[in-house]
Amino acid sequence: MKQKTAFTMVEVFTVVAIIGVLVGLLLPAIQASREMVRRTSCANNFMQIGLAIHGYHQAFKQLPVQLSGSEGSTTPSVDNDRRLSAFVALLPFLDEQPRWEIINRSIRKDDSRLRSYAFYLGYSYNDGWGMSMDEEEAEEPDSDATWVAGGPEPFDGDYYPWSSEIRPLRCPSDPGIGLPALGRTNYAVCLGDGMVAADSGPMKERNGRFVIDAKLEKQTELAMRGMFVPRVIMRFSDVTDGLSTTIMMAEIATDLGDQSILTKPIAGPGIVLASNPNWARDQQLIDVDRPEFWQMQSNASVLAADNSVGRGSRWADGMPVYTAVNTILPPNREIVLQADRDDTWGVLGASSRHQGGAHVCMGDGKVTFVNDSIDAGHPSAASVFVGSVNEELIESPYGLWGALGTRASHELSAISGP
Repeated sequence: MKQKTAFTMVEVFTVVAIIGVLVGLLLPAIQASREMVRRTSCANNFMQIGLAIHGYHQAFKQLPVQLSGSEGSTTPSVDNDRRLSAFVALLPFLDEQPRWEIINRSIRKDDSRLRSYAFYLGYSYNDGWGMSMDEEEAEEPDSDATWVAGGPEPFDGDYYPWSSEIRPLRCPSDPGIGLPALGRTNYAVCLGDGMVAADSGPMKERNGRFVIDAKLEKQTELAMRGMFVPRVIMRFSDVTDGLSTTIMMAEIATDLGDQSILTKPIAGPGIVLASNPNWARDQQLIDVDRPEFWQMQSNASVLAADNSVGRGSRWADGMPVYTAVNTILPPNREIVLQADRDDTWGVLGASSRHQGGAHVCMGDGKVTFVNDSIDAGHPSAASVFVGSVNEELIESPYGLWGALGTRASHELSAISGP
């Protein structure tokens, strides 16, 4: 009778060890290939946005305006305080015509079209009925309550066109999702190598209306040197440094509520920040044991208490912390606002969840990956603004990175590409 054979324990352990080694060797390669696919998808999204901007410019002979919208009232939700981002105007060029049509008309809050639109997006819709466990205590919505044409302020989370996301604006490598953010974006317009006046442009609010202010106009002219200038109509013809060598937009990581230096801003020292963008590191506010995060005590502020204030947390909001970048500190450095609120300017660079850098979209629509190690000059160099030691400076004080962000600093001969 033939004797049955079996594996010995040594053989079993040998096979298991071999399999373990193979998994250990292959897993990093698999993860790397997945990230490469996500990075390629991110670049494709960015190219789609670049094409949308070119389509908009061809149609209207200008770029979409950052910090645009309606005005005229100091009452909340009656207008949007000229606070909308450039992405709102781009919606029809991003295959978001249904969203644009909802935004572009005055509509009652209990209108069935909002319910249909929310269903189209895959959301449940609360049409205003009071939430209560007792049906008798539930309140009927005000049938006269209306969303104004153009939409309310972009921080109004009850307005579904603002609170829902737009697929081309999201990087697949970024895990951020849901509250406390509204609709997120991983891409932001480039304001150049300055920061002062990024929250206002040349306009000042007076009794609900925005008017040109002489001081802000001069500040904007000096400090806002990028392709996009807040509340100012810009055109490709303004980019005399060349579209192929000027950054139009850059990638940003969205906030995860983890006190990351990339996505959670801290309150800075006011105008001193414009003279020393490296202020946070000089003050040793970054956790030395976890250099990607703030020290907890350094972020004890109104900004820290408001979880909704984070990088890329509102795609429709034109305030710099949400949808704008400057080319001062290199990619994946800390972000700092000059005051303890979200509607202000600050050091707000590019960032990403990719390893070693971030994508940028040039003025000609080309998307390229910029390394963290790009030449960015001296991080403590003063930016260009009225009253700065660099007020008369034409070339960027932030090296190649700063030069790529400016539209007309006459540095074309020094640039061969990022």
